[in-house]
Amino acid sequence: MARLKPEERRAQLIALGVELVGASSFDAVSVDDVAAAAGISRSLLFHYFPTRADFLVAVAEAAAEELFEATAPDPSVPPDEQLRAGLSTFLDYIEARREAYLSLVRGAAGGEAGLQAVFDRTRDRITERVIDGMSELLPADTLRDPRLRMAVRGWVAFNEEVAQVWLSGEPIGRDELLDLMANSLAALAFAAGIDADGVAAAVSA
Repeated sequence: MARLKPEERRAQLIALGVELVGASSFDAVSVDDVAAAAGISRSLLFHYFPTRADFLVAVAEAAAEELFEATAPDPSVPPDEQLRAGLSTFLDYIEARREAYLSLVRGAAGGEAGLQAVFDRTRDRITERVIDGMSELLPADTLRDPRLRMAVRGWVAFNEEVAQVWLSGEPIGRDELLDLMANSLAALAFAAGIDADGVAAAVSA
């Protein structure tokens, strides 16, 4: 077996962690299983990650990056359809990784600082992406309005919560959930005192 460079070994372990989490959940991932899959000792894994929590945070960061890339706007889709298309892709992604997503959300909500930090950074990135996607639909002064940023970030957190509830029991249909997630953005913008016409246009497709 070829000897891997430290950065290659670390990347391999994280990739294995993402794969195992995707097939089960964060709670169920065993560092022994990861080490065995990589063909290394448990002690060597802890050379790269001091604790299991450190390893899981690295895995969460990689999974968040994977989600962010998977939900990237499709430039071939008109701006007024991109948000809804991105939400649909998000639902596809988390449906395929139901237990992993639920365990990550619950871990962050349960006060695990490392996982919460990953969630916060991801929310910030998605917030920026959504606002950037409105650049052709809203005037520049509205895009710079801090109320819009607060409303969008709150909307991102809202979507995380309703997606968690839906995955846990699917109390409504997928299309109904998609409508709820998309339409709530314009409602939040209106509640924040933002002229919501452009926001509504972004979700009306």
